[in-house]
Amino acid sequence: MFTPTLWPRVETSVSRDIKTMPAVLHVIPVRARPGRVERERERLSAMAPFIRVHVIDLPDGPLDLEYLIDDHLAVGKMLEILPPYIAEHSVGAVSIGCFYDPGLWELREVLDVPVVGIGEASLMLASIVASRIAILVGDWKWVPKMEQNVRALGVAHRVCSWRSIGRSVQEMQDDPEGCYWEIRREAEASRDQDHAEAVILGCGALGGMAERLQRDIGMPVIDPVASGFMVACTLACMGLRTSKVWGYRPKG
Repeated sequence: MFTPTLWPRVETSVSRDIKTMPAVLHVIPVRARPGRVERERERLSAMAPFIRVHVIDLPDGPLDLEYLIDDHLAVGKMLEILPPYIAEHSVGAVSIGCFYDPGLWELREVLDVPVVGIGEASLMLASIVASRIAILVGDWKWVPKMEQNVRALGVAHRVCSWRSIGRSVQEMQDDPEGCYWEIRREAEASRDQDHAEAVILGCGALGGMAERLQRDIGMPVIDPVASGFMVACTLACMGLRTSKVWGYRPKG
């Protein structure tokens, strides 16, 4: 397993005191289905064995964020829940597990620790490994807001295509194997027809299938949840904080 050099050194004689490990919080900004929080915590913990991994959802939040009004509700819940949680658990960085990057600017204004959006992180990492990027989504409804985010990040010129499998978040969670084969079909089409060099899975619910898809299609596949979380890990280990000089200066 690859271990970034920024992470704390492994002690050979005794186990590290878990209290000295950096802590990273991954937020699933919806009311997650039973077992999803635990599965995500297990998966992310395996990626970062020297990080104290916290994963939470929003018990009173929406089921998904396909509609803009639900996005608004989720942001309000996160602004209420995250500040006391981060203070209590000494969290060093946060990743927000929706490709819309809901509340990214608002949370950066309120929180001192770095806040990473999985959409932003995916685009940053994909731009390192490829010049032409395809983004695969469930429903075309999601694309307008995602396109706005891509343009705001200044990487729209890298995105050569958007492709949809015509499924809602709930439908993708109901049929993960069927969803995989539809995603694979669109990924292959993006490679062969759009000349994409890498694909981004444009939904947190698609996290976990990137390794299999990358092996099957023969080009980089960016897992959004892993991308946001690993960037947050790096920031936490470096001890960076969100600048409060101008853009993220808090109220009062």
